[in-house]
Amino acid sequence: MLTKLETAASAATGALAVLGLAALMALAAMTLGDGLMRWIANQPIEGVRDLSGLAIAVAIACCIPMVMIERGNITIRLAAGVNAALGRVLDAVSAVVVVLVLATIAWQIWIFAAKMGRAHETTFVLQIPTAPFWFGVGAILWCAVLVQAIVVLRDVARIFSR
Repeated sequence: MLTKLETAASAATGALAVLGLAALMALAAMTLGDGLMRWIANQPIEGVRDLSGLAIAVAIACCIPMVMIERGNITIRLAAGVNAALGRVLDAVSAVVVVLVLATIAWQIWIFAAKMGRAHETTFVLQIPTAPFWFGVGAILWCAVLVQAIVVLRDVARIFSR
């Protein structure tokens, strides 16, 4: 069952990463267009700077769940060379710490998004409300928390499987 859960999570996080890549590619196209308009007509495209910060936040958030499920984050294995069992225990403990840190970040982003919504914050030029973007980032980070919880389950199962 855990293998099926990991496979489904891997597929979902891959799709989410593609969405993040699409946001990054859209930002690149807007930036290219803005640069060309500045060069050709000495007239920038209004709002590119407004959307760039939001697009980058979404793009980065979209990649975090995939990094978690693939264990692509930076790790230091202290005891793996000395004692394999201790290494597996420490991997599980570190996975729990990561899930707690991710949950804290997701919670704080959610609070930040709520404050943006209450303050009716918008982008400077286009006047697009920023709260929905930040709620989206928060939701994606909560997905990363769920994915990391699967990693915790996998690491705990590894402790008892050998």
